[in-house]
Amino acid sequence: MPPPPEPVGPPDYVGVGAEGAGGAWWHRLLLAHPEIGAPPERSLDFFAEFCDRECESADIARYHRRFARAGATIAGEWTDRYMHDGWTPPLLRRAAPEAKLLVMLSDPIAGYRASFAERSARRAAGGRITMTDAADRRNYASQLARLRRWFDPERILVLQYERCRSDPLGQYRQTLRFLGVRDDFVPRRLSGAVRRAEALSVAALLRTPVAESVRRRALVRLTGRPDPTGAAPALWPDLETALRTTFEPELRALRELVPELEPALWPSFSGDGG
Repeated sequence: MPPPPEPVGPPDYVGVGAEGAGGAWWHRLLLAHPEIGAPPERSLDFFAEFCDRECESADIARYHRRFARAGATIAGEWTDRYMHDGWTPPLLRRAAPEAKLLVMLSDPIAGYRASFAERSARRAAGGRITMTDAADRRNYASQLARLRRWFDPERILVLQYERCRSDPLGQYRQTLRFLGVRDDFVPRRLSGAVRRAEALSVAALLRTPVAESVRRRALVRLTGRPDPTGAAPALWPDLETALRTTFEPELRALRELVPELEPALWPSFSGDGG
């Protein structure tokens, strides 16, 4: 007799943002937990197509089929554009009304710098790049307020990338408790011995005379941690000032929505332009 089919259904959790803020790194750590499963794709990006066609019941069923538990207690996915795409939160509410949502945020100006550096590196000689969307994608308060129209705040955990970097184990355990799985599991990447060995390897790499792009890729491989800010150069003063003027109202609104946010971890808003 063939084995019974694995149970499928709506995801138990969904990482929804923010873009370029380290969510993929955090999800890899979560998937190391024995009670957490996910589709094999790094990012499903399932709802992107519904900006130009209706999402039908058959589509929702197709989404649910992506979450076979395969022995895991819970299953989910992380697509960091979901919070930004305005049509996605109501569809996600329809597809997974009981899901818990995860949000990772990082310094928006530092993230803009990193996007600028990346796009500049890909620019053809004499070509131009467009950056308006890079700013819009970091209007965190507006996106989070929209998300809360469809999901209760108690179902949304907002993480700060810089805090996860400085206290990864504490923030990891907080995330596990939020998801309802045992919080005594420590991924290999967060174990003390591995982190000490990792620190030695990173220190050696930093002393090695290699191109900066090579160094950054190697650091990601060694630590498993992306750096959304990278080694992006500072922008010219007029643009830095304009970005700060754009993002400061969003930051004030975000602090009201997320009182535990630590603005001091975002040095772009320290007042000195750092």
